[in-house]
Amino acid sequence: MTQQSANPGPSRVRGATTGAIGGFASGLTGIGGGTVMVPLLTGFLRVPQHRAHATSLVIVIFAAGAALVLYVSRGDVDWAMAAAVAIGGSVGGQIGARAMHRVPELKLRAIFALFLLAVGVRLLVFG
Repeated sequence: MTQQSANPGPSRVRGATTGAIGGFASGLTGIGGGTVMVPLLTGFLRVPQHRAHATSLVIVIFAAGAALVLYVSRGDVDWAMAAAVAIGGSVGGQIGARAMHRVPELKLRAIFALFLLAVGVRLLVFG
């Protein structure tokens, strides 16, 4: 075993820390992870914007699955609504993923920032 494989190294430690922060925020707030994970990936781990968007979707699968176990055990899931939204989300996700690849990195970052700002304003104004 080489020293490199025996020691996870700073990038893996930073990755695990990023995942823990994002998973905590996702489990606590139900935001789905991307709202927290993309800024963590681009800022803390210096992942390019397009890769951060794609990578956050993979991470969300695991973070959401882990949190879901608790929510299901407590009976907090509205399965009919979840099914309907999942169908629409699957279609929208495909369209959004294709559109993302056509947007330059700086423009994608600006769109994402405006989205976060709009969500923040909406939460402050409408609760």
